[in-house]
Amino acid sequence: MTEPSPPSDAERDMPPRAPRWVKIAAVIVGVLLLVFLVLQLTGLAGDHGPGRHFSGLGGSIAVEHAPGGTAVG
Repeated sequence: MTEPSPPSDAERDMPPRAPRWVKIAAVIVGVLLLVFLVLQLTGLAGDHGPGRHFSGLGGSIAVEHAPGGTAVG
């Protein structure tokens, strides 16, 4: 049987390649980030953010105190 040839100088200096699952995960994360960015820039994602929840309070948060001294609200 023949033995495999020893690696050349160029092959020895290269770091090991990334596994396939790492490449696939990176592509999926990249696509999701791209979709998120496009939705945010086009306005199709909707009106999100802190102003959405507190718009009816005039910019301040009202806190009521319960009889036991704990804050409610």
